[in-house]
Amino acid sequence: NDDLARNDGFVMRYVILFFLLIEAFFGHGRPATAYDLTPVIREELAVLPLEPVEDYLIRLDQDVQRLLPRWDPVAWAQNGVGFNPADGLKYLLSIGFKEVVLNFRLLIQIIALAGVCSVLHRLHTAWLSENVTDLAYAMTYLVIIGLAVGSFVTTLQLARETLDSAGSFLFAIMPVIFSLLMAAGGLGSAAVLHPMVFAGVTLIIHAIKDYLLPLIYIGGVIGLAGHLAEGFPLSRLAGLVRTVVIGGLGLLMTIFLGVISIQGLGAAVSDGVSLRTAKFLTGSFLPVVGGALADSMELAAGCSLVIKNALGTFGALVVLFVCLLPMVKIYAIAIIYRLASALVQPLGQERLSQALQEIANTFTLVFGALSIAGMMFFISLTVLVTVGNFSAMLR
Repeated sequence: NDDLARNDGFVMRYVILFFLLIEAFFGHGRPATAYDLTPVIREELAVLPLEPVEDYLIRLDQDVQRLLPRWDPVAWAQNGVGFNPADGLKYLLSIGFKEVVLNFRLLIQIIALAGVCSVLHRLHTAWLSENVTDLAYAMTYLVIIGLAVGSFVTTLQLARETLDSAGSFLFAIMPVIFSLLMAAGGLGSAAVLHPMVFAGVTLIIHAIKDYLLPLIYIGGVIGLAGHLAEGFPLSRLAGLVRTVVIGGLGLLMTIFLGVISIQGLGAAVSDGVSLRTAKFLTGSFLPVVGGALADSMELAAGCSLVIKNALGTFGALVVLFVCLLPMVKIYAIAIIYRLASALVQPLGQERLSQALQEIANTFTLVFGALSIAGMMFFISLTVLVTVGNFSAMLR
């Protein structure tokens, strides 16, 4: 009887092995709903602090809301974040065109003032006095400077509000991302990147708001003052301020992204090895329930990784569009001033054309500062998503 039972055990093992081989070759076409992870995903989402993110999305600008996919983390975790880049690009181009049309009135005002100044310049021979012409030019130039300074103030305020809005969203979604990163086995990555990302984002926002944007404003005013009167050039000083701003932006971007990338990669390697070791020890040294507990640990880590990827992708899209829409508006104003500079030059107003080009360059610099800040925010979220994926790949 013992031999018969032993033989039956061997036969049963071969039968099970046979069916496993059949499953391996022909069972890959089975619908994915047989492994439905929705209950696990819903349980994890229920304990995450998502209320600040949802409150932020409710207060978000309607133009940004139209670009974003509908808020549904469960569907994103199962099917990915549904986003069509072509539709987003078309909507951004339409907003840019509308902004150019809305600022077209400013272009007409500048051209009209330049035309008056050109007529007065042609009539100075008849008046036999260049002082009157110079006075008329100075008055016209001061009016244009007033328009430019008003645009400067509005643009800088828009840039500050954009940085505050992007920072508020990052501070709302970062705890969720780090919680999911730890649940996915990235304890070392979370410990290393948590203070670094929060400190880096705070540093970037304050450095650009409190130092670089005021420097851009000062450089623009200096450039305009240099074109007010002949014999008083200030272009080199304005260029020096602009160089300091560009160097500061490049230094911030290099240090922030370099440190995050290197530290995140090193932490991901240790996380991949440590979680694999924990799973092996759990399955080997806990009798009876060790294997089930190790599988449950792997399932929870996998679901956390899926949710983190979905929320991280959505967060990257939010940061991208929160920064992109103001950038489009700022660049539309820069285009208006560039058009005005090109149209004023044939009227014989070379100094005025150079001044308008200086204004356009200043707006372009604000556009560059905001774009670099948005890029750093976007890449920081991308690095957090990639770190967890790299740890899973190593496992």
